[in-house]
Amino acid sequence: MSQYFAFVALVAVLVLIPGPAVILIMQKAVTTGYRGALRVAAGVFAADLVWAAAAAAGVSAVIVASEPAFLALRFAGAAYLIYLGARLLLTPKDKLLPAAAAGEKDETAAWAGRPRAFRQGFLCDMTNPKTLLVFTSVMPQFIPAGSSPLGPALLGVTFAGLGFASLTVYSLVLGRAGGMLRRPRLARRLMRGSGGILVGFGVALAAE
Repeated sequence: MSQYFAFVALVAVLVLIPGPAVILIMQKAVTTGYRGALRVAAGVFAADLVWAAAAAAGVSAVIVASEPAFLALRFAGAAYLIYLGARLLLTPKDKLLPAAAAGEKDETAAWAGRPRAFRQGFLCDMTNPKTLLVFTSVMPQFIPAGSSPLGPALLGVTFAGLGFASLTVYSLVLGRAGGMLRRPRLARRLMRGSGGILVGFGVALAAE
């Protein structure tokens, strides 16, 4: 149990460090409110559970051991982050914010954006090699030798749960500040800044 609590303490620090998922959550908090941000968090949580299952089955270790597979994942993650950032940087100013954020009611657009927010969170985490490395490099240090697959599964679910809790807090805090953040001029600056940060994350990931 001491190893488990040490793992929890380490993960609690890791998940509080802002990364691409937090930038996506801020974007959704500005454009759709905290519900959209929570859908991004749910997508990340689902991806973490997939990685937890892959770790328990030994699949994630195979990906890391295979250099071509790991490089493909890394470049896919970098390309996806750059794509998301470029969209925010290149979208015309008058189309950068949805109608709902500008004060116009558009229920159809709101419903259409729900699966997109979940999908963005899911793909962001599934193509993040740093998440994979947590499951293949960090987590095994806290698993006793000869442990059953339940050990990695428990730690993986713990990582996913703590990550989701952290992103939920970010979603609620940024959603609460949504009234101020959705002022058109400030919101557009935040969107442009978020785009630049996502592109920076992508370039840094590709260059590592």
